[in-house]
Amino acid sequence: MTTTWRALLDATIAVGRDITPWLASVPRLARREIMARRYPLSAYLVRDKVRTGKTAGPRWKVVPSAVYSHGTEHSTRTAFGYHIGMTMAEWACGTLMGLGPTTHAESAAPPGADPEWLRTRSLPDLFGTHPADSRVWLVEAKGGRWLRMPSRVKGARQLDVGALLPVPHHKVLCGTGLEQRLFMVIDVESADHGGAGTPRARDSAEVLLELARSRMTTYLALASLPPALLRVTPVGRPETRQGPRRSGSLRLLEGDSATEDLRRRIGGSRGEGAVRGERAIRGEDGLDMLTSRIPGTDLVLGMSRRLYGACSELAGLERRTAEEVRRMRPAYTPYVPESPHVIDAGSLESPLRRIAGEGDRQVSDARYERRAADARNLVRQIRAERRGDYLAAVQRGFAAGEERTWEQLIDHSPEPAVPGRDGYLEAATADTYLAVEEASLDPGTA
Repeated sequence: MTTTWRALLDATIAVGRDITPWLASVPRLARREIMARRYPLSAYLVRDKVRTGKTAGPRWKVVPSAVYSHGTEHSTRTAFGYHIGMTMAEWACGTLMGLGPTTHAESAAPPGADPEWLRTRSLPDLFGTHPADSRVWLVEAKGGRWLRMPSRVKGARQLDVGALLPVPHHKVLCGTGLEQRLFMVIDVESADHGGAGTPRARDSAEVLLELARSRMTTYLALASLPPALLRVTPVGRPETRQGPRRSGSLRLLEGDSATEDLRRRIGGSRGEGAVRGERAIRGEDGLDMLTSRIPGTDLVLGMSRRLYGACSELAGLERRTAEEVRRMRPAYTPYVPESPHVIDAGSLESPLRRIAGEGDRQVSDARYERRAADARNLVRQIRAERRGDYLAAVQRGFAAGEERTWEQLIDHSPEPAVPGRDGYLEAATADTYLAVEEASLDPGTA
C-alpha cells in the first residue's frame, strides 16, 4: 500500500479531460479539482486481510467498502467506477508498460490522426505516445463494480477507430473491476493497417507539451497559493540524466540513494535561508522542486523549475484561448470564467443553467451539456490551428525555467523543507514531486 498507492495518487491527479482553459482563468479551483480526484479513492476502497496459513505473514487485498457495495446510490457507484477505471488505466499504462503522459481524446488528436478525429464523438478515452518506439497508444478505460463482457466488447469497438488513425498504433483495453477485490484485465492489440505508414520520431517539443498538459492542475494549484506556503524540496537527480522523454519514472524517495546523499551533503537546510538552501541544492547538482501542501488534502505536490516554466507559458496561451472563445461565441460565456477573481454566477447554477444572451430564461441540463461540449470543441479547434505556437511556448518555458532561479520565476525565494521529516512518504520523477501523509496510506480495513 505504501508503494503502489503513491503511484495511484499520482495517476489520478494527472489523468482525465483537460480542463485547463477553465482553470487558467480561476487557478485556485485547481486545488478543489485535486481534492475531487484524490479522495474518492480513500472514500470507497479499504483493505481486507487475505487468509493464509498459520506460519505465513499477513497479506492484504484492496476491496470496495461496504458503503460502496451496499449503501450508496447507483449514480455514485457509476461515477466512482469511471474514476477508478481511468486512474487504474493511467497507472497500468504508465507504471507497468512505460507509456508517457496521456491525453484525453476529447482534448486533442493523436499524431497522424485524420482531421475527422476532432469531429467524432465515440472515441477511446486516452491516447499517448510510447517513448520506446514513438507509436501511438489508444487506451479505453472501463471500470465498475462488475466487469462484464458487454462493457469490454463496447470498449473494444471504441478502440477500433479505423481510418481516423491510419498509422500503426497499439490498442489497449483496461478493465477495472471491484467484485470481491480491486483487479484489472488488460487486452493489447497492434493495429498495423497492412504496414502502411511508420511511426515518426517524436519531436522534443511535442513530448514537452504532453508533459506540461498532464501537470497543469498541479501547476495552477501551486501558482494560486500564497507565496508563504511554498517551499523548495531537495530531490536527488537520477543516476542517468533524464530528458523530458524519460522523466516519467516515479521513484520512491525513502531509500533513494541519490536523494539521501544530496540531503546529507546540503545539511539540515531548514532555517538556513531560502536563497542559500536553493543554491546549496543546485550546487550539489540536485533537483530543487517547488512544493506545497495542497490545502484541504493530505498531499504535498511539486515540480521542477523547467516544468514550472513550461506550464507557465502554456497557462498564458490557454487564458488567451479562453478569451478568444468568449469573443467568438458569446453564448459560451457562462462556461469560461471572465477573470482570475470573478466566477460567473451562471456557471454555478444547478440543475438549471442560464445561457448568456437569453436573459433570465433557464435551460435544461441537456442543452447546457451541448453548449459546454461545443465550447470544448472550439477550444480543441483553436489548439489544433495554433499547435505551432503551443509547441514553441512550452519549449521556450522549459529552457527558461532550467536557467532561472525560483525568485526569477515566481518573484519569491521559498524556504527549504523536507516533507519526509514530517511524516510524509515521498515520490518523484525528474520533473514532478508527490508526498502523502504516511498515516493516510492505510485506507482502513473492511
